Order: sequence, then structure tokens, then C-alpha cells
Amino acid sequence: MNKNEELCLTVTTFNELLKAKFDEDPDLQNVYLRGELSNFRIYPSGHAYFSLKDDKSVVSAVMWATYVQRLSFRPKDGDEVMIHGSCSVYPASGKYQIYVNFMQLSGQGAELLRLKELAKKLQAEGLFDESRKRRLPLFPKSIGLITAKGSAAIKDMITNIQNRWPLVDIYVFPSLVQGAEAPKDLLRAFKASQEYPLDVLIIGRGGGSSEDLSAFNDESLVRALASSKCPTISAVGHEIDVTLTDYVADKRVSTPTGAAIAAVPDKNVIFEQIDNAGERLVNVYGSKLKNYHERLSSLKNRPCLLNPKSIYEDQLKALEQAGERLTLAYANSLERKKSSISSFSGRLGALSPYGVLNRGYSILKDENGKTITSINDVKCGANIVSELKDGIIVSTVKKVENGKHDS
Repeated sequence: MNKNEELCLTVTTFNELLKAKFDEDPDLQNVYLRGELSNFRIYPSGHAYFSLKDDKSVVSAVMWATYVQRLSFRPKDGDEVMIHGSCSVYPASGKYQIYVNFMQLSGQGAELLRLKELAKKLQAEGLFDESRKRRLPLFPKSIGLITAKGSAAIKDMITNIQNRWPLVDIYVFPSLVQGAEAPKDLLRAFKASQEYPLDVLIIGRGGGSSEDLSAFNDESLVRALASSKCPTISAVGHEIDVTLTDYVADKRVSTPTGAAIAAVPDKNVIFEQIDNAGERLVNVYGSKLKNYHERLSSLKNRPCLLNPKSIYEDQLKALEQAGERLTLAYANSLERKKSSISSFSGRLGALSPYGVLNRGYSILKDENGKTITSINDVKCGANIVSELKDGIIVSTVKKVENGKHDS
């Protein structure tokens, strides 16, 4: 094998080498192209294959299903578009192609990419978080309007606000709403509005192209709205048009009319609610009054109300009966106590030494008053006292004899 044969590459190796070169080149991994769509097809897998051409050249492109689903329009052959993607080689065929991750109709793509990056940055800072959004007051006293002077939008908002809630004060801060000077003028109008005691601030305009609405994507204006002293409503364009002020505002509506509806209540609805509430109040209290009347009628027919004396007559009678029972119980108790005392008295009398005196016995005592119970307690010649039932006898002992009596 000669030297040239040793250096020879296979086709597969060559194509893989080319792919590696393409994939390593940062310029080829961040490609913006503008051209005309040709042979655009979406396959059952959801992937799209097409060509992008100009008047002299053509390049193959593929867009995976994930990115196809994110398209904001339906591409068709002949559309002038701007795409973004990366360039690589498909080794099996040896062809290079663009792997597209973004597509927009020509003229809007670059701006939308810039806008997408700005939105991503502001969202990362938390300016679009739902948690920071404030509730609109139910009954605002003053509303500020930032929109074009003499425009249909301002006339529409003023008319609808006054028709719905004429009690509110309206402050108008006219401003340019499109063109190169619009962002700066809108910011000026916003700063002026912050000097007034507003309950709600509406910023908006009627519909228009994406370019017409671009002033409402200005970063300085978006940051200013985020710092508003009062809740804000963004009413820019129609339902399909979304601007950054829509994301940062406390509430987003699609039309100026929608802004008026969101900002103030409808007086007719309030009147109807008041009427309904009044009717419910009448019904509720009417029902309560009827219940009270029925209860009163029931109470007034009770015997205690028909004859008030009956309230205490029965009690008085019960009290008298209780008194009689108490008197009787006391008398019975007293009689039992008397009988018991008499019994105890008899028993005590029978046990008393003085009781035997009535039966002819006497109590002997010495001169010192000590009771004599034995012959050993006296001597001959001693004086003794005999205590009888009716008096005493003093005697002198002449003789002491020892003797016992049968019991």
C-alpha cells in the first residue's frame, strides 16, 4: 500500500469530520437567515422539512416537532421568513442543513428575538410575578388615563367609565403611543401621573401592528410601571397582541373598553344588587317579625299571663302547706324529746342515792360529811349524822358490832 492509500479516508469518516467541524464553529451554531420558504412539509412525526432560498441559492432545513409547535403562524411556500438555528452535516447523505429553532415572518424576527430576551430578563427579576400584582379597588375615587390625545381609545374609556361609575374623577395624561418618540413620551406621562392621588392607572391604546405597539415594550417604561404607586391596567391592542406592559401591569385587558369595565363597577349592577339586598332584608326581617308575632300570640295565651296571680297563688299555697308540715314536724319532734327526757329523768332518779330516802332509808355521814359505808369508818363515841328525806339526826355512837346482811 502506497503512502496516498494510507492517508485515504472513508466517506463516512470524511462526513463525520465535516460534521465535527461544523458543530465546533460558533458562527455556524448561531445562524440567522432570511429567505423564501420552498417545499415546506410537516410530517406525521411533527417534524418539518423545507428549503430556504433567495434568487441565487438554496439551503435545506429541518425544524423538529418541539419547535414547530411553538410557531405563531402557519408557514407556507412563498413566505418570506427569518430563521434562527445551527448548521450541521447529515453524515448519511453528506449534505449540510440548517436545524431551525425559531421562525418568524420576515422583518419581525430580529425584533421578536430581542423582545424575547428582554422579557426573559425582566421575568427573571420577578417583575412579571403574579405574587406582586395588586387587586384593583372595588370603588375607585380617581382614575388616570395614559393614551393618545383625542384618540378613539381615550373617548371610549372616558365614556364607558362615566356611564358605568359617574362618581369617579378622571385624570388624563396624553402621550404619543407609537413612533420613535413614543417610549420617552409615555414615560413622561407616567411620571406625571404619579404626582396625583390615583386609585387606578390605565395605560393603553387601540389595536395596531406589532411595530405600532412596540413603544409598550420599552424597558424603561415597563420598569416604571412596576414601581407605580397605584394598581395599573394595561389595555394595549387586541387579544392577539401582547406587550411587556401587559405582563408587568396588575391587570391586563385586550381593549380600552375592557379597561373601563375592569376599572370601575357598573352602577346599574350596584343598584340592582342594592335592590336585591333590600328585598332580601325585607323578606328576612318580615319573616322574623312574623315569627316573633306568632311567639307573642302563643305566650300571651299562657295561664300565667292571662291570670298573673296564678304565678304566686300556687307558690303561696305550697308555702302554707310546707309551713303546716314544718309546725307539725316540730311539735312531734318536741313531744318525742319531752318523752325521752322524762324517761331519762326517771332512770336517773332511780339511780340517785337520794331516791332511797323516800323509801325510809337514810344516809350516814361522819362529822366531816364523808359518807359512812362500813363500820370501820366509825368509832364509839364519835358523832354521826343521819340524813333522812326531810332532815338530819346527829347521834353519838355507843356501840359498834360486826355483822353481815344477806343480799
